[in-house]
Amino acid sequence: MKQARLLLVLLAAALVALSGCATRGPALCVLHTNDLHGHIAPARVPGWRERRGGAAVLAGCAREIRAENERAGVPTLLLDAGDIFMGAPEGTMSRGRAVVETMNAAGYDAMAVGNHEFDHGVGVLEDLAAAAAFPILGANVRGPDGGVPPFLAPHVVVRFDDISVGLAGVITAQTPAIVMPGRVGAIEFGDPAEAARRAVAELEREGVSFIILISHCGVSEDVRIAREVDGIGLIVGGHSHDLLERPLRAGRAGTLIVQAGDSGRHLGRLDLRIDPRRRRARRHRYGLIPITEDRCPPDPEAAAVVEKWRARAREEFGEAVGVSLDDFEGGGETESELGNMIADGMRETARAEIAFHNAYGIRNPLLAGPVTVADIYAIMPFDNTIHTMRLQGRQVRRVLEQSLGLRDGLLQVSGLTVVYDPGAPAGGRVRSAECGGGPLDDNRLYTVATNSYLAAGGDNFTVFAEGLDPVDTGILDRDSFAAYIRSRSPVGPSAGGPARLIPRPGPSAAP
Repeated sequence: MKQARLLLVLLAAALVALSGCATRGPALCVLHTNDLHGHIAPARVPGWRERRGGAAVLAGCAREIRAENERAGVPTLLLDAGDIFMGAPEGTMSRGRAVVETMNAAGYDAMAVGNHEFDHGVGVLEDLAAAAAFPILGANVRGPDGGVPPFLAPHVVVRFDDISVGLAGVITAQTPAIVMPGRVGAIEFGDPAEAARRAVAELEREGVSFIILISHCGVSEDVRIAREVDGIGLIVGGHSHDLLERPLRAGRAGTLIVQAGDSGRHLGRLDLRIDPRRRRARRHRYGLIPITEDRCPPDPEAAAVVEKWRARAREEFGEAVGVSLDDFEGGGETESELGNMIADGMRETARAEIAFHNAYGIRNPLLAGPVTVADIYAIMPFDNTIHTMRLQGRQVRRVLEQSLGLRDGLLQVSGLTVVYDPGAPAGGRVRSAECGGGPLDDNRLYTVATNSYLAAGGDNFTVFAEGLDPVDTGILDRDSFAAYIRSRSPVGPSAGGPARLIPRPGPSAAP
């Protein structure tokens, strides 16, 4: 606790130093989070002794900083860049209500809508917007009438004594491809840069002193927006889960870009000195505050919300599944033992020859120790069922080629051993592929298992929709993984078996 107090004192001293510098202009403090993914309770993280995250401590830190700033006459904004609830059991089982309640308690001023806010359909997002004590922003979201849906706002203005701040929000235009097909309904998603340009023009007409874009687009897209759109002083980003230790600068005016990782494990703090005439930051100081259990006294209101939903989660998901003897992490662009185990479980359950699972559908690691249903739920929070179909070997090869291109994430596989050249051009990466002890036959039909997200063409894997005799087994993919753990407990090191995807640079073999 002494260390935590010392950090807060140092941050306050930095703000005082900033306030007293020779450069004139109003001061502003921006606190920010992104990609909370339902993690309202502290959790173990591989490589850390202390549990990390937790909405009660995060809210406590935000309130302490806000109080210090009020005493110094400095306004504070608390912002979030989207994807607030899909991931941890408390967030998913409550369909976001648990997270919104903790955000209300913390005093958030605004958030950008994230792609995972659409995972349970537009109606759930409407309910969350009604429950939130702050606006949810989405300037590039368009409803059937061509305008921003009524449960979202394109931008808002927050006014303080000597400064007015315009807040606009945008979401990745790729949302329809990365959300379960059909969940976004008639909603469309335009170019975020174009929407940001319109929002900036409208906010400038309102005479704001400074413009902040809250973006659920990822760092690379944020850099593009900063380069293409003048007038944005700060981009508070999300979606790509980047932990930026210092702000990036991009664009002619040097727009600042910040992002604070994911899961509420850090609270970003940016202290600014504003030039209202040019609507940009003259000076800034930045820090990432690690949210550990002793960082700040927990906010009582947020703590009560967390305990309410943790109790419900324990009651529903507390059943023991087995024991893990090691930590297993999933990977978005690498083969992982955890991904291999999940794919093996799907193949066994469906009695298929081959199985595929999307790596980005693995949201948390499997940690050493007792494993409960809640742990399985946190790893695989999406309600995906196992689908089977019959694909020709050449179609399986197309899936592998697309996966190895890494544009849409690497698929985790079971039943295949693939040698590939990572540097080869598209269509020539697979050097060899074996299934069932023999070469993959381009003309033979194979029984393939995957999850309902990929079966419907999620992440642009449209080949699965071409399969013959498609069947929805109705079995949740996480239930098959739970059965896999039960049958093998305790799960020891190397449980994922030998590598299935073997990089070997060299001339690609002809298909």
